[in-house]
Amino acid sequence: MPQRSLAAPPARPPHDGPVTALQLADRILAEAIKDGGAMLAADRIVAGDPTTAVTGIATVAMASIDALRAAVAKRCNLIVSYDPIFWSDDDRLDHLKGNRLFAIKRDFIRAHGLVVLDLHDRWQGGIDTGMARLLGRERYRRSAGHPCYELPHTTLLALATAIRTTLDDRTLRVVGDPALLNGAADVVLCGYSHEWEAVEYAQDMIATGAKKGMLLLGEAKSVDGGIRYCATWLSTIVHEVPVEHVPALEPYWCLPWHGATGQTRERPT
Repeated sequence: MPQRSLAAPPARPPHDGPVTALQLADRILAEAIKDGGAMLAADRIVAGDPTTAVTGIATVAMASIDALRAAVAKRCNLIVSYDPIFWSDDDRLDHLKGNRLFAIKRDFIRAHGLVVLDLHDRWQGGIDTGMARLLGRERYRRSAGHPCYELPHTTLLALATAIRTTLDDRTLRVVGDPALLNGAADVVLCGYSHEWEAVEYAQDMIATGAKKGMLLLGEAKSVDGGIRYCATWLSTIVHEVPVEHVPALEPYWCLPWHGATGQTRERPT
């Protein structure tokens, strides 16, 4: 039997055609790992043909149909999404057989030649960095690598108002006394939480006299700054096509709140 040659295989000719979604996805996932993220299976192409030639990249907090339409308008067909596209934490499809909405979204992706890459587990540190930069909090970080910040003296109401203005978050929710003055670690800022867990815990702390507060931004608003930062980062490793950020479209609206006096107001005073 002839022995296998140990000589190196001939070098591949340089790639001079259009760059594909698979090529860019491999590069993005590899570089995101180098950037400190974890190597987890959740980050992968979950929709579309990986061999599609890419015309542009759009980063989105959630790959909703509205976000996909906005990406198409920007001539971007590789969608990098932080949250799953098919409404489950690992984008399972086994429970969607016969689902009309799934068919509509799938057909839209096919019709416009889109490819969706989930980039969640490798980008969690990027969400923290991007949101801190957007809110102007980086210089107040207590220690590197930890999302804990020592802010200048302020009240819960002033803090919530400033964050709502910066993020244009029309449905930001607040738990706690608006006149609360910040102390050692008394305000938690998060995207969302089960109301019977963290929210109830915060309410019970307040009811027992603790000077604590909680701000809930909603998921899309809580990661949009991080996915905006992702577009900036991607521009440093992808040079073949433009990279755009598609701002999160807030899905919520709220009724005016009527206080005890019956007057309409937006927040407690």
